[in-house]
Amino acid sequence: MNYVLSAAQMRELDRKTIEELGIPSLVLMETAGKSIAESIFKDIDKFFFLRTTVICGKGNNGGDGAVIARWLKIWGHAVRIVRVGIGNPSPDAQLNFDLCAKLEIPIFHYENETQLDEMLEFAVDSALIVDAVFGTGFNGELDDFYLNFFVAINEHVLMRVAVDMPSWVNADTGFTPLEIPIRTTYAIGAYKFGHFAGFGKQWCGNVKLIDIGIPREYFDQLNPAQLITVDSYEYPERFNFAHKGTYGRVTIFGGCLGYTGASVMAANSALRAGAGLVLVFCRMETTDIYANKLTEAIYYEIGENEKDRLPAKKDLLKALEGTDCILIGPGLGLDDFALKALTIVLEKCTCTVILDADAITLICENPVLYRHLENKNVLLIPHWGEFSRVSGFTIEEISTNIMGCLSRFVKKYHARVLLKSFTTIYHDEEKTCFNITGNDGLATGGSGDVLAGIIASFVAQGMEIPEAAINASYLMGDTARMLAEKRATPSILPRDIIENLFVYEHEDKD
Repeated sequence: MNYVLSAAQMRELDRKTIEELGIPSLVLMETAGKSIAESIFKDIDKFFFLRTTVICGKGNNGGDGAVIARWLKIWGHAVRIVRVGIGNPSPDAQLNFDLCAKLEIPIFHYENETQLDEMLEFAVDSALIVDAVFGTGFNGELDDFYLNFFVAINEHVLMRVAVDMPSWVNADTGFTPLEIPIRTTYAIGAYKFGHFAGFGKQWCGNVKLIDIGIPREYFDQLNPAQLITVDSYEYPERFNFAHKGTYGRVTIFGGCLGYTGASVMAANSALRAGAGLVLVFCRMETTDIYANKLTEAIYYEIGENEKDRLPAKKDLLKALEGTDCILIGPGLGLDDFALKALTIVLEKCTCTVILDADAITLICENPVLYRHLENKNVLLIPHWGEFSRVSGFTIEEISTNIMGCLSRFVKKYHARVLLKSFTTIYHDEEKTCFNITGNDGLATGGSGDVLAGIIASFVAQGMEIPEAAINASYLMGDTARMLAEKRATPSILPRDIIENLFVYEHEDKD
């Protein structure tokens, strides 16, 4: 299981492992450091014709770094240590620094900025920097001493790796004051929110998990977030003796004039993802458009009241009977017709309702609708801009503390949210899941409509909301990843994703 933890949760796990299980902290440090050294040796040994410099803080992250340096030295590599900071190291770190000294590993203690040139001369010919200064201890601010140190030393190396977290990236938020890329971050014990949240994914590079022997039941006691991977990805079960009713009915509310393509893509992706029946409810003036665009999906004209030309509530509810999942929002429009349709669905429908795009905007513009977000059958799937509008948080607040903003919104409205971005996060009051698949080929209008259709399809086929949302996100992202192996990402279109859903997954299994 791929767990994702806050810094506080990780500290609690370390405490339990040391105090309750009885594994000494020194053993955990040795396990982590040696495992990382082995991974460095395996992954990037071609760089060892030049020196490696391990930069160590005075805490246990620095102790991990000293273990790494010691093992690299034992295996015959040229390695040196820069200890940075004032004050005595932790006892475990000091012991490992002493062992490094006995192995005659050169150690430079950097305590003030007057030593900057001397320190750079000591480390400048290194091909690799191993960052082991703060780990999860960075809280979002760097004083000038550390800021100047990190900038200076990172200007003179070919490659950088980090122990647990880059020392300038917040472990809970992914926020960083420094745009210094890391090739590989070695996550000790578990992934951290900051590896994937906000812009952490960009600055942490390839994140590799280092197992240090913490029992699984200790993780489960924390109800941790999870990272979905190829090993944990699931899709709805299929049966040889099935019919279209087995795989559910999806109803999608069609778009207004000029925006019908969104619902068409959602309908096609819902079908491609396995839904048994897909209906698109359309306005009178768009009936001919859907008649021409839809083949496998069914279109249904929404009845209107003669007086106000708005959706006829009784007729609409009758038509929705038997629906397993409703998707409303893509191309819906923001007029009174759209608002009336959305209000009817939120007030009267008990099946799963997925809100996207214009439906989210309508809620923002009509605050009385917020009360429906607490309904257990309602899922919001906004991108950052939509989430900013519906939550009231600025884009800057979201980008610098995405989990904080998401958690506060969910707690306030008792909502279920799939927040779409380069890292997609599902969060409700009981469960949090991360998906990091995908690429810039999905940065195209219509990609969100495709994802909405897949989620609706998975729900209609019997998956619960959290599993449907995060697994649909994984499938779409992984499809984009596989497509990028055959064509450049700028050329990937939403219809390419639709046409290739499950294709590569099937090829992999064969």
